[in-house]
Amino acid sequence: GLTLDASTGEISGTPTVVSSSANYTVFATNDGGTGNTTITIEVIDIPPSSISYNPSFLTLTKDSTMTAATPTSSGGTVVSWTISTTLPSGLVFDTSTGEISGTPTVVSSAVTYTVTAINSGGSASGTVTILINDAPPSSISYTPSSLTLTKDVSMSPVTPTSAGGAVDSWSINPPLPAGLLFNISTGEILGTPTGISASTNYTVTATNAGGSGTAIVTIEVNDVAPYGIAYSGTPYTLTKGSVMTADTPTANGGAVTSWAISPSLPAGLSFSASNGEISGTPTEIISSTSYTVTASNSGGNATTTIIITVNDITPSNVAYSGTPFTLTKGTAMTPNAPTSSGGAVVSWSISPSLPSGLLFDTSTGEISGTPTTVSSSTNYTVTATNTGGTASTIINILINDAAPIISY
Repeated sequence: GLTLDASTGEISGTPTVVSSSANYTVFATNDGGTGNTTITIEVIDIPPSSISYNPSFLTLTKDSTMTAATPTSSGGTVVSWTISTTLPSGLVFDTSTGEISGTPTVVSSAVTYTVTAINSGGSASGTVTILINDAPPSSISYTPSSLTLTKDVSMSPVTPTSAGGAVDSWSINPPLPAGLLFNISTGEILGTPTGISASTNYTVTATNAGGSGTAIVTIEVNDVAPYGIAYSGTPYTLTKGSVMTADTPTANGGAVTSWAISPSLPAGLSFSASNGEISGTPTEIISSTSYTVTASNSGGNATTTIIITVNDITPSNVAYSGTPFTLTKGTAMTPNAPTSSGGAVVSWSISPSLPSGLLFDTSTGEISGTPTTVSSSTNYTVTATNTGGTASTIINILINDAAPIISY
């Protein structure tokens, strides 16, 4: 790019290459001879300019390989690069390209480094800022991750574990049930729940400068299980067709949310699934039967056994239409069955025993037969019995001898 004018010796032009310092001999000639001189020429490059990294603020993560960052520049070709101070451990600066690369092994606050590009023409500088955050928390977990607690009973505290970088703070969402505490420094869950809470998922977040990690913990708070279930009226002896006195049970422990009974109550009686009350008017007769009553809430259940007997209405107004009976020995009597009110009679009895030849039906109370003996007027007690009780009546029987038959 430089030229020498052979007629004038002038050196001029625009150098197009870089050239180190060199000595040149210039010869001047005429008829008288030749003379010379030595000149020194050095062509230096254009100085670098506009040094920059994109981005100029590098946010890195400890133990994570960074994306290599190489600077750009204008001006002449850069021959070498320098950086103002040593990079954090694990990062490397390439003096031939200015590239920053590597895997940081320490945490570092934001530091600004001056990077200088150099060639024979001079130098230019730019800056890059590097921030190295800790690795974000990861693998957050609670053991156990599902907690079934009981109202008013202190829980065993649970503390989470995590991998990655050290956790700076913890948070939980939504808020824990009343009585439970969350430690924002350690993530520990502890306390004594004071209310009932359905099974709910809670998101626990562990955070540091590098980011955050989450875990799900499930918490359910049940009531105290019922216990000490009792009915004041058991065993119940009821009468068919008569209203019983309603009886509601008592229970200790947590509030009972539902009641059940097995087997089903006799016809006419009702059982309340909301409060366990037994009430109604029985319409069928049953022998002594055991029933299991179960009280339940979210904490569990408890049972008690009750006994119910439903008797018939006690017989009443027992009567024979033929009393007093005047019978004749050897002559069949007209059978006579009693009538009664109240409940159906299950069995009949008579006392004392009837005279010889007369019969007493214990299933119907009918008196029949042919007396074979003479008997003075005698009272007999007839008793009608069912599950509800007994009723009696008195009858009188006289047995005369047969009238004499006279013949000549």
